[in-house]
Amino acid sequence: MDYKINHLSTVEKELEISFSAEEVQAQFKQEYSHLSHTVTVKGFRPGKVPLNVLKQFYGKNVKADVEHHFISEGMQDAVIKEKLRLATNPEIFDETEISENAPFSFKLRAEVFPEIDAELKPFEHDFTPIKYDETMLENELEAIKARFIEYKESEEDLSAEKDRLVISFVGRIDGKEVENTAGKDVTVIVGDGKFVPDFEKALYGHKKGDSFTADVKFPEDYRAAELAGKTVQFTIDITKVEKCVNAPELTDEFLAGKEGYPNTVAELKEQIKKNIENYLDDISMQGKKNIAIETYVKEFEFEVPPSFLLNEKNARIDDYKKEFKVEEVPAEELAKIEDDAKFAIKRYIILNTFADKLNITVTDKDVDIAFAQEAAQYGLPAEFANKLREYAGEERINAKKYEIKEQKVLDKMVEKMVFIEKEAEKEPEKAEKTEEKKAEKKTTKRTTKKAAEKEAE
Repeated sequence: MDYKINHLSTVEKELEISFSAEEVQAQFKQEYSHLSHTVTVKGFRPGKVPLNVLKQFYGKNVKADVEHHFISEGMQDAVIKEKLRLATNPEIFDETEISENAPFSFKLRAEVFPEIDAELKPFEHDFTPIKYDETMLENELEAIKARFIEYKESEEDLSAEKDRLVISFVGRIDGKEVENTAGKDVTVIVGDGKFVPDFEKALYGHKKGDSFTADVKFPEDYRAAELAGKTVQFTIDITKVEKCVNAPELTDEFLAGKEGYPNTVAELKEQIKKNIENYLDDISMQGKKNIAIETYVKEFEFEVPPSFLLNEKNARIDDYKKEFKVEEVPAEELAKIEDDAKFAIKRYIILNTFADKLNITVTDKDVDIAFAQEAAQYGLPAEFANKLREYAGEERINAKKYEIKEQKVLDKMVEKMVFIEKEAEKEPEKAEKTEEKKAEKKTTKRTTKKAAEKEAE
């Protein structure tokens, strides 16, 4: 076999592969020899079928098998010798007609992953960790107390915080329904801050069976930009009202004997604090990993395989159309999708390149630990980890192995990075908004995890 390679670019290669007439003839001979011992032709003993009879009955099949053999062998040998890492399936073209006594050649064009001079470097980057504060502990204690509140269904008007009700609602602007402002049979605990203040205020003075409208002004800094600062008219139906009849305080006496809780408030606080700190450590580490890979993607300039990029881009476009129920993607979103797709491909290439460079391996023990962690996330005992792995299937296990490999590479990158800790910047508040903001914060507390996740973003 002979071949020559044409480097169209760093990620596109063209190979011309050829086999001599002698090689082709020898392969035909081998195929017919094997065939003569495996097929049965009426009138002939096994292994005694004449060659001309074999060619008459099986000639086309043999030609196809020989052609497949040379294409497969030629492609594999050339790719290995040139150390090409294929990104897409090669395109075969310019094949010569396969003939028993003639040379055979073909060309293939393939996209490959680029070669990167992979080296871990001590890149510097600012980093603002999310630090523990007592408010996080208070929020978690409030959430625990909420689990033990006792309710009693009532026909009276809603009149106090902690009362619970079930509502259905839909929001409209100028009579047109607004996306993501509708809900059916939604449970609301008044005062927990899951709804904007105006919405909660509108619920007071109403009882089971009431149907009414209310104008709700969304805060200027509301997380959904399409609703920020706007007034939406809600139609609200109340199907159930429950009065808070007992909101116990957390005391040693109350906790004693409660399954899943320590016996004293002091122990509970210590446990919660430790959990929060561990969670914040995890969030900080993930933040550092994100910074690390973003830094490497920015620092390493290289081409990406065009078809690989196109497939990623098209998949993201399809996801966007399904999510937002549109036929066309706006130009500004299309540009963002292309940037995100290119980032994802570069990230993939860099992580895989470093995995090879650093000889990163994934053991069965790594996989077992990963499934044990997954079981813990679902609140399942450790022994369920084996069940999760057993029912995961090969595809999911392979995906888990790849995820573990990526995380090991990211750990190495983080170890080499130099993070310069910065204090979180406080956003300036306008004087006239200060008191309004303070009042809003009192009614919009979130659990520690949600707050930390939001800040990490």
